[in-house]
Amino acid sequence: MLPISFKFVALGAANQLKGFLYRMNPPRTGQAPSWDNKGAQMESQDVASPYTDKSAWADRYELCELAFKKEDGETLIMNDAVVAVSRRANIVSTSMVGMDGTVKEYISDGDYQLNIMVGVQALKDGVIVDEYPSEGITQLRKFFDEKKAITVQSKFLELFDIDSIVITDFSVVQATESNYQPVSISALQDREYNVYGTEY
Repeated sequence: MLPISFKFVALGAANQLKGFLYRMNPPRTGQAPSWDNKGAQMESQDVASPYTDKSAWADRYELCELAFKKEDGETLIMNDAVVAVSRRANIVSTSMVGMDGTVKEYISDGDYQLNIMVGVQALKDGVIVDEYPSEGITQLRKFFDEKKAITVQSKFLELFDIDSIVITDFSVVQATESNYQPVSISALQDREYNVYGTEY
């Protein structure tokens, strides 16, 4: 079989889209652009980069504390917490007869979803000890059992204007072989709303 001619393919596309092609502006007919900088001397500039000197971060890291606070004022500060934030927009997709794909209708932004990984360390008088962190798990569980929204504070969450959450579920895999217990927490952002009625 002979290969399809490129001219034939181009001609077929042109016939199908001739209405569109008629509206296209003609190609440039003037002088070609010049790349010699009109005889001026080229000047170089340093390119900005987020890369930093690795030696400045050797053997050290930055902690981002996460604080939980209940309505009664009880507060728990965790200095070993990593938070993943995600949000999905509420969009209604409608299929149309004879049309490929769907029509998307933006409704609103959904709640921020948080996945929080917390490490609970065994401490006594502020010193790490070789014991299972039972006391720390007990303190954290009080917040899991809270039936109301919890105030949260961290530099990371401030970037997303998140200051209140509702814990939806948590997961703890027993790690009694050490003095460190990882805990996974799932939560949703909570907001205050004012609802007004028009019928009395």
